[in-house]
Amino acid sequence: MAMTPNQTVRPWGLSRMAPHCSVAPLEYATVTFDPETQLTHFHDAGGAIVDMQRGTVTTSQGGSDGSANSPKVADDSND
Repeated sequence: MAMTPNQTVRPWGLSRMAPHCSVAPLEYATVTFDPETQLTHFHDAGGAIVDMQRGTVTTSQGGSDGSANSPKVADDSND
């Protein structure tokens, strides 16, 4: 198929895209960062801290020596 200089071609991937999902409203109005604790705090419109109720700590089986009974260890432990 020959193309003319002014012909635009729709990228193939655009034909495979689905419509965007609906966006949920934010649970917070502002975000602050405490440099001493390295924690981010989410605040509502009234200034109260919002509990985001989401953790990032996961546990995994410790050791890779084939030991079947090794204890579970937090991946982000400071030990």
